[in-house]
Amino acid sequence: MNPTTDLRGDLPSPEQSLKICRLGPGSDSEELAQTGFDFWELVKDDFDEKIPRRTAIFVKEDDFSLSFAYPSNFGSIGWLVDCREVTTYDESPVAEMRFGEYSYPDLTGRHLARNTFHFGSMEYRPSLVRREVVLSNVGLEGVETFAQSGAGAFSWAIDLTCLNHPPYVFSRKLYSVISAGGTEATVRRHDSMKCLEIDLNGARLFIASGFHNFGVFRSTEDLLTDLEDGALSSRRRSGRHLVLEHELKLGYHERTRVSFGVSTRSQTRARSALKDTFPERALRSKWNNWFRSLPAPNFESIEDRKAYYKCWWIVRSNYYKHPRWGKTVLEAMPVYRGYWQWGLPAAQWHSSLNPEIGPSFVRTLLNLFLKNQRTDGYVPHAVYLSEKVPGESWSKQSLIQTPHIPWVALRYYYDTKDFRSLRRWYPKLARYYRYINESRDDAFLRLHLWAILASYDTGLDTTSAFQRVTYGESGAREKFCYPAIFAAERCRFERAMARIAGLLSTGEAGEWQRHSELTLKSMNDSLWDDEKAWYGVLHEDGSLDTRVGVDGLFALAYGLVDGARAEAAKPNFKKLLGRYGVFTVAPDEPGFCEKTYWRGPAWSKSCSLAMAAAVNYYPDLLKTVKDRLVRFLLRYPSVWECMSAETGEIARGDIGLMATPVVSSNLGAGEAIGALLTYYGTDMFSMDS
Repeated sequence: MNPTTDLRGDLPSPEQSLKICRLGPGSDSEELAQTGFDFWELVKDDFDEKIPRRTAIFVKEDDFSLSFAYPSNFGSIGWLVDCREVTTYDESPVAEMRFGEYSYPDLTGRHLARNTFHFGSMEYRPSLVRREVVLSNVGLEGVETFAQSGAGAFSWAIDLTCLNHPPYVFSRKLYSVISAGGTEATVRRHDSMKCLEIDLNGARLFIASGFHNFGVFRSTEDLLTDLEDGALSSRRRSGRHLVLEHELKLGYHERTRVSFGVSTRSQTRARSALKDTFPERALRSKWNNWFRSLPAPNFESIEDRKAYYKCWWIVRSNYYKHPRWGKTVLEAMPVYRGYWQWGLPAAQWHSSLNPEIGPSFVRTLLNLFLKNQRTDGYVPHAVYLSEKVPGESWSKQSLIQTPHIPWVALRYYYDTKDFRSLRRWYPKLARYYRYINESRDDAFLRLHLWAILASYDTGLDTTSAFQRVTYGESGAREKFCYPAIFAAERCRFERAMARIAGLLSTGEAGEWQRHSELTLKSMNDSLWDDEKAWYGVLHEDGSLDTRVGVDGLFALAYGLVDGARAEAAKPNFKKLLGRYGVFTVAPDEPGFCEKTYWRGPAWSKSCSLAMAAAVNYYPDLLKTVKDRLVRFLLRYPSVWECMSAETGEIARGDIGLMATPVVSSNLGAGEAIGALLTYYGTDMFSMDS
């Protein structure tokens, strides 16, 4: 089988890819001349109008800003701009910009025309999108470039070529439309400058362009009425739509450029972006310099290299400079402006290796989580930076998620030797441990394990083995159950605390170690299924429900399984290895759903757990796990939450919402980085110094 076709059908062969990424003749880039490798070109993704969600393709206004833009409907040459501080899964941009939506006159020479478009090739590189655009009803085609400008704004240029054959001359007015996403907006012109300021009910958008006229309209109907005769007569200053007029006169094969500088910050940035004629050179240099600063394994294939640096691209795309908390990496630019406990390992992995962020980022995160610890010891499972007190809203509830904090704190200490932070965190973590014991074990069966009150406690939100405790199954809902994931997590929590106690000389290391041994024994006695050869879920009624899936992977990933059990579990482990990553539930198990979140689809998280398990017990399967992860990462532009491990189709949540791309900085891309580094010899799950 051709390995390139096997990974992704539209990828070039390794030899072709290397040729593309090597220094080409005529290049004047000094750093490329020195290294001979163009990472920026390597990670390029081609895309088309069939991409499942348009926010898979996005350009940030500035590396550390919240504002970004992504393609609008593919029937127009347009971009949606979002600069909200609080976002959701729903795409609700503050404005939409559409180039050349109308033209005047039409073929009769008397009326307004609605232009029609289609795209040729579409390419996505870090901070830049390039598309071949074709206007079907008029004699123009060209190349659109939408990029981040060095001014910290958007640079948007459409290079047009006239296809009218002599003696016909292209002489028309093109009308571009900027539409407010909410209620009416107010437009203000900065005199002596071709720059307009749009007040979008709190947000602002500055548009600089060489337009000849402009008008503002309340509705599309008003807009069409005014433009019918090819004359912008509106003098309104508030409305839903701003129209910019560009007059073009071109002969056969003559070319022109229509440019826009766009900023959510200032007219100065917008005007500077308008003058940024060729942002590509600066972007290529900036990204290549950063890519070269990262650790570089000795990759076996060009596909591995591309997948690895693509994940780093996603991490960098989620940068944000918070006015209070400083440089940070958000969980997900389009959706989540915060952090989850279960994403902390991946956050530690990528930040510790990232010179632009550094391990201090982990200190900030752990401080954010532990700062809002309740008096009973509870630590919020998530913190949102949009809150006045991050974590305040979740502190009013009792959801916990996988409490990775101790071993993440330990790894942070190894990176920094920050003894002071470790000493400050230790008593808080001990209180957290007591809270989980009291609320998740002492209140139930006292097994020296941790129970859950709903599947959301684990982060494996909808996995089928937890159906009974979350929604009810066959009409009955239980109050609690003991899953394997929390048994493994409790044991790892205790082992990490033993290490920390030893470093701090508290005299408690032995007690923590004793508790970890009790947890391990209870996990094997209560949750191991000899017949199924996998760890199961102990239900409230005392029955053991063993479904092969990600729940049982945690013990293998953490190295808690003895050799005999690990060998017995190997056939089940192999069942989880799909074509596009690692199944969260094996296909032959009850409740398996191929394309519903944690009920079967592959996630980066399931892949990283499988990689750690293979390192610990199944070295002969390491390459298989790695290849499936790479195929997952290269399936689409961006890094996605989850997809069918069999077909690569994007998965959905229980309520039908399609999984989101770029919900991946700290979890998806970070987990994948950790998995690839683990494959190449650096065990990212290790708690050793």
